[in-house]
Amino acid sequence: MRLAVIGDTQHYRDSEGRLCALEPVVNQLDRWAELFDEVVICAPLDPGPPPAGFGPYRSLNLSLEPLQKAGGNTRAAKFGLLGHLIPWARTTRRVARSVDAVHLRCPCNIGLVAIFSTWRAGALRYAMYAGVWHDYAGEPRFFRLQRKLLGSKFFGGPVSVYAGKNPALPHLEPFFSPSFSNSDIESARPLSDAKIERIRDPKSDGPWRLVTVGRLTPNKNQQTIIHSLPSIVKGGAEITLDVYGDGPCRSELEKLASDLGVAEFVTFHGSVSHGEVMEAFASGDLNLLSTRQEGYGKVLLESMVHATVPVFGQSPVSGEISGEGTRGLVFSSEDSARLAELVLGLITDRERWADMAVAARDYAGTMTLEAFQDRVREMLERQWGVTLLDPASRGGSE
Repeated sequence: MRLAVIGDTQHYRDSEGRLCALEPVVNQLDRWAELFDEVVICAPLDPGPPPAGFGPYRSLNLSLEPLQKAGGNTRAAKFGLLGHLIPWARTTRRVARSVDAVHLRCPCNIGLVAIFSTWRAGALRYAMYAGVWHDYAGEPRFFRLQRKLLGSKFFGGPVSVYAGKNPALPHLEPFFSPSFSNSDIESARPLSDAKIERIRDPKSDGPWRLVTVGRLTPNKNQQTIIHSLPSIVKGGAEITLDVYGDGPCRSELEKLASDLGVAEFVTFHGSVSHGEVMEAFASGDLNLLSTRQEGYGKVLLESMVHATVPVFGQSPVSGEISGEGTRGLVFSSEDSARLAELVLGLITDRERWADMAVAARDYAGTMTLEAFQDRVREMLERQWGVTLLDPASRGGSE
């Protein structure tokens, strides 16, 4: 079978001419590519070089059909993309009619166009909705429209969502978003074993390394984490905070840390590669995430690989990821006092913390790229009534 992947994921060419995208996206689409004879990616292309955090696909059965990048979520941005709608529609429909199946990556402007342009194009349809699967204040109206369309019977294919099962809408498939393999879990085991023992050892008193990863934006809301630091320090914990990511809020966050008198405990690292993120979690002790509106939050799973327990804001899937408090802790994303309380509670109760670290690592072992690929294959074969390629017979990804 031939598959087209349609969305606004930015692609680049590196110095060797290889097609590159964000490393977590590459890791997942490489697994999709093993299930099909050929994959055509229909997305924006920049000549490069790729920025930090981008890497090349390994699959050799990939090709690219470029689309012009345009748009945004403001009214002015939407008006500015009007001239791109017809070219996007023509290209995505032509591509859809040349393949057996399409994979739409939503929510995005190109995805919204493709919901309509690929309708009755002759290809089987699937969509992934990587945003929050419920209404929320400030939600872009075009995101809400895409949720409504994909949640309706009009779409005519399975849709992966970060939410629980809905018996009334069997085409909606609860899903997860990993970026690591079984071998990554095993490679991390020696250091995570040592971390668990250090946590359990009553003679260990820090400094405890807190880590947060994500774009520095209002929605990612890192200010809640920084606001929690004075209470954590006042509570007697010796800590540091490493902030990975960059964005428009960086100067504001740096000033906040200074104004609160905790700048000496905070290091801003800027944008780094996926490998550096995993190294940060390997050497970290707790993963803090205070996003206001989160779809899945793959960094939560990534920290669990290294037995780094996540403490994170509520979301539709926070109960599943946290194991209802057995492998992670959940708080209201604006409540810095509660975040400080949870961090101090773990530092005080080492046995509980160590047990949660073990449970977090065990859970990550069930949410690997291999498990993701198996889930994709089972879902598509069941929903589409087809038989896909068996990666094991082709050697699969390492």
